Amino acid sequence: MSSETFERPAWKVLAVPGPDRAFVVASGASFEDRDPTTQEVVAEVRASTPEDVDLAVERADQAFWHARWRNDGAIRARVLYGFAQRLRDNRDALAELLTREQGKTIGEARSEIVGSAEMVEYYAGLARSIEGRALALGDDAHGVVIREPLGVVAVITPWNWPLTLLMRSLAPALAAGNTCVVKPASLTPAITVEALAHLAAVSELPDGVVTCVLGPGGVVGDALVGHPKVHMIAFTGESGTGINVMRRAAADLRKVALELGGKSPNLVFADANLDKALDGAMNAIFTTTGQICTAGSRLLVEASIYDEFVGRLLQRTAALRLGDPLDPRTTLAPLVSAAQQRVVGEYVEIGRREGTLLTDDRVLDGPVTSVGCFAAPTIIADLPLASRAVQEEIFGPVLTVHPFGDEEEAVAIAENTEFGLAAGLWTADLNRAWRVGRALRSGTVWINTYHHFYAEAEVGGFRKSGLGRQQGLAGLYEFTETKHLNFDSKETLW
Repeated sequence: MSSETFERPAWKVLAVPGPDRAFVVASGASFEDRDPTTQEVVAEVRASTPEDVDLAVERADQAFWHARWRNDGAIRARVLYGFAQRLRDNRDALAELLTREQGKTIGEARSEIVGSAEMVEYYAGLARSIEGRALALGDDAHGVVIREPLGVVAVITPWNWPLTLLMRSLAPALAAGNTCVVKPASLTPAITVEALAHLAAVSELPDGVVTCVLGPGGVVGDALVGHPKVHMIAFTGESGTGINVMRRAAADLRKVALELGGKSPNLVFADANLDKALDGAMNAIFTTTGQICTAGSRLLVEASIYDEFVGRLLQRTAALRLGDPLDPRTTLAPLVSAAQQRVVGEYVEIGRREGTLLTDDRVLDGPVTSVGCFAAPTIIADLPLASRAVQEEIFGPVLTVHPFGDEEEAVAIAENTEFGLAAGLWTADLNRAWRVGRALRSGTVWINTYHHFYAEAEVGGFRKSGLGRQQGLAGLYEFTETKHLNFDSKETLW
């Protein structure tokens, strides 16, 4: 593991919202948005108040009755295509801001901008393809079943993939004809506002279709979730918070879509392509420094190859390069905040007490790593399956490793959790892939790969990992209601 100094380009502090960000409704107190690598101020952010939430929702509600937006898929498609192109055209500037604000590597940040544009483009194509069906219900009766937008949708997003997870809800909600109020995480407001500014600049977007509020979830998010004119809440984040969102929405029987936490197993069988599986295991746990809900944080390896596989994994882990995420040579970035750094450290201590640390958990005392919110990549063996380090989502570069004897034991260990968001499976046996893939109760099961996402393929969770589906056609239909128009041409009622 190594780290070297890197001379990063200068930065001018952003004002969020700026005078040209009319879609942001924020009149409250200011707070500082800091770079987790250097602790420099990235942006001065003004928070929203509950009264601002009322104003934002009212704007969105009025815009929903702009019949042309609600009913004309061609306009929605053009707006979304225009937005996607602006994201692509401004990739480098947005990626730098994303890295400075969230802390992820610049390469990952660029990928996130491009992936977000691809998601918007996918739903732009579907905006003109929301179909219904006609039914012959008798000689004189016919039915037309159509899908309609819900109204005002609150989109509440996390900080780890702030644009990807925003576009995954915002794009289909808009494609279906809804209006949206966006509430980003307080750790990543600047990148959200800068990206939405490119949407607001598309000339055909009617005023009020997208508004944005900023600030803490306990104040701003709570006011948004409880607002009587919000018809649906699309929330991505921690499971406990998602449960509270659902509980609050249930009081008014409002629709929710929830993508929540995970503790994903990654199963490696002895017949797998081990070089590829090693790449997959590294990707599964160290993407976004482990701060991703689909992180393959429980590695299960067939006993006959366990020592060899884990040994090779330790060699690769030792070669990770901690450093400034703006430096393209960096392969492991800091955590998002000092608070998250403390949380990860607490789980490492659990691993030290209850299992065996296979890695050196000391972070290098370099000019960057001593200031930034870094955590060493950590691999822990010999933990009891009931350990908190095995059962709870850590959201950091902490991997637990477990041997298994056969398929039955592998599935039993994998399923020993309250989550069901994702899983990985590595084998050359197609029949085993089908058997084990069907047995794993997760919304996504990657077979001989990991962390590959596609706009057209649905994702979502089982159990405490969520409710509803994102992406794909199901992700579009989440933001619609089904209506039956029943026509009767008889002269009398009966």
